[in-house]
Parts: sequence; structure tokens; C-alpha cells
Amino acid sequence: MRILTAAIYLYSWSLAAVITYFLYLIARFFEEKAGQRSYHGIFLIPTIAFVIAALQYALRSDDFVGDISGDALFFAGGLILICAGSYLLRLMVGGRR
Repeated sequence: MRILTAAIYLYSWSLAAVITYFLYLIARFFEEKAGQRSYHGIFLIPTIAFVIAALQYALRSDDFVGDISGDALFFAGGLILICAGSYLLRLMVGGRR
């Protein structure tokens, strides 16, 4: 059962990391074409944080909660992703302000 749980952790958070990586590619494309700074490199931080946290949970934990460093990485990655995503949305929809 532990192997199945670890595989589910890795699969689900790998998908989240792939989606975040696509946001990085979108932000980089927008910066190149529109000429406005989108800080696309910030999207790599949550991608790496999600992968590291998923590996920590898959290798160390039996439950989905309780690993302090994994939870902190998920929280920090999510917070950075929310901030970077909302900035990119405002930039792409509203233009430079």
C-alpha cells in the first residue's frame, strides 16, 4: 500500500509541476513577444518546490500530512505560484501599469 501511495503522490504533484512549467513557458513567450517583463523565471521556483516536496512525501511519509518540510515547500510553492500567476494575468489582460 505504501508503494501505491507514493506513486499517487509523485504522479499528482508531477502533473502540478508540469502545469506550472507550462505557465513558465507562457510567461517567457509573452515576454519575448510583447516586450514586457513578466519575470518568467519565478515560475520555476514552485515547479521545483512541488517536485521536491512530492519526493519527500513519497520517500518519508505514510500519510499526506505531517511532514513539516514537505508542507512548507507545498505552501511556499503555492503562495509563489498564486502571486506570480496573478501578476502574469494582470500583465497579459491589463497591460503595463
